[in-house]
Amino acid sequence: MRHWYMVLLAALLGGCSSTDMRSTLDTVVSAANKSVDSLVSGMKSGGGGASSAASANSLLKSPLYNVMRENPSTDGSAPEWPKVVITNLQIPAAQLESSHSLHLGPDECIIFDAMLWRSAKKSERFKDLTLCSQELPKQSNAFVTTWKVFNIYGNTTGQVRGDGPTPPYSKLPYDQKLEQWISLNFGLYYIGSLLTLTGYDPNFSRDTRRFWVKNIK
Repeated sequence: MRHWYMVLLAALLGGCSSTDMRSTLDTVVSAANKSVDSLVSGMKSGGGGASSAASANSLLKSPLYNVMRENPSTDGSAPEWPKVVITNLQIPAAQLESSHSLHLGPDECIIFDAMLWRSAKKSERFKDLTLCSQELPKQSNAFVTTWKVFNIYGNTTGQVRGDGPTPPYSKLPYDQKLEQWISLNFGLYYIGSLLTLTGYDPNFSRDTRRFWVKNIK
């Protein structure tokens, strides 16, 4: 299951050309699609997508749900607002174990805090939000494989990871636990679902400044 992840890592470390990189990424995304599709299709009973009953602290019941769709690009440029910053992300420990089933249980949840920036001066903080497997859209989130590779353009805080409004250079923190979670595909599924449910359009790849994960707890 890790094969696609290792192919991408080897390509990046090897300094391949842009043409080779595009070919490698296509191969990686294809492999990731198959792995994540298998995980989604094999979800245990209880999964129903975004229409499922959400817990009181669910992202689906917060102002974060579909917030980025409130301000789409109208001229081809990437909109600057609103921004969603995920902080103190807690990953289910069982998902980091090689013995974990390929299928998600109905109550496997991530817990996180978040900052919502509607403008440079208007923000709102959320504590202990949840997103559980029964609330996830049943879709392939393999777009995260390429989304995570390319850094945030424009003005950033560089290596300093904050909760906004200026984004850091990279969308995800460098964290061994996070990398493991993504390599096992659960991370692709959950992070992709976070992006989708907050309103990110994976077909508009220029939109890089409005969502990032600050840190893992």
